[in-house]
Amino acid sequence: MSNPPTLDKFRGALAGTFAGDALGAPVEGLSADRIFRERGRVDKMLDARLGAGTYTDDTEMMIGVAQTLVERGDADPEFLATRFVENFSPDRGYGHGTVATLGYLADGTPWAEAARRVFAAGSMGNGAAMRVAPVGVMFHDDPERLVVEARRCAMVTHVHRLGVEGAVLQALAVGMAVGLDNSRPLDVSSFLDELGSRMTCDEYKKALDTVSGLIRQPHDPDRVIGELGCEALALRSVPCSIYLFLRYCSDFRESVSRTVSLGGDADTTGAMTGALCGAYLGAGAIPSDWYDKLENGPTGRDYVMELGVALYDRWRRAGDGG
Repeated sequence: MSNPPTLDKFRGALAGTFAGDALGAPVEGLSADRIFRERGRVDKMLDARLGAGTYTDDTEMMIGVAQTLVERGDADPEFLATRFVENFSPDRGYGHGTVATLGYLADGTPWAEAARRVFAAGSMGNGAAMRVAPVGVMFHDDPERLVVEARRCAMVTHVHRLGVEGAVLQALAVGMAVGLDNSRPLDVSSFLDELGSRMTCDEYKKALDTVSGLIRQPHDPDRVIGELGCEALALRSVPCSIYLFLRYCSDFRESVSRTVSLGGDADTTGAMTGALCGAYLGAGAIPSDWYDKLENGPTGRDYVMELGVALYDRWRRAGDGG
């Protein structure tokens, strides 16, 4: 994580989340077979709940994380909880558990209690991982701090170890992608070894071993779905997005398109793969026909790109001791 990043990589992680989310939203919940029969591979922005190119809760919550990091310099859970409540748009497709948690937060329940009121043992879902890209870029050069902040970011809504570790894994992968020189071939084995060395849950270590095995074989969507998954559980989606990123890391379109075409929780897997590709290749790698279709209201495309600039500036100031 030592190579100096470019501004374009910071913007890329945020805009990549947005692009992958918007590409996957129209096919969320569909099977890969149905997507193939009805649409072929998803390679363009299709009509969604709020129109083609619109984002879901994935990007809206990612915006809240980025805002918190820009304003506070860390993933302050109390401030982040306030941001999530203030930004909440019911029509963005939030899951029932998140809606309930945000309701408790809005009513004044302390953030450390709200999530446990919904799931006593905590959520194992990927909701913390889908939004964590800003943490990955902000702390890409300090992996120990990155892990701490990713956990703080997750705990506002997710307290189960698998939900939290999924966010840590995604944040670490984004942070590593930021620091890599994309003009050279990506060393997949080293990338996966580094991720595995920082995992505390055996389930994720095993999943990363599965990613390693699948990378060495021809791409088989059915095997990917069966062995890694593309579901709403963090354990059954974060490793899948990492796999698709690593297999097609030089091509944003190919990587994200193949991800969402697996179906399932397609907006979230698309958002996570998009964040990884954007962090590695930069915002300039997002296909122009996708980028131009992204919604551009008050908190749309231009705003997300501005957040990327603000996050980069905040990171540089922190490095200068400011």
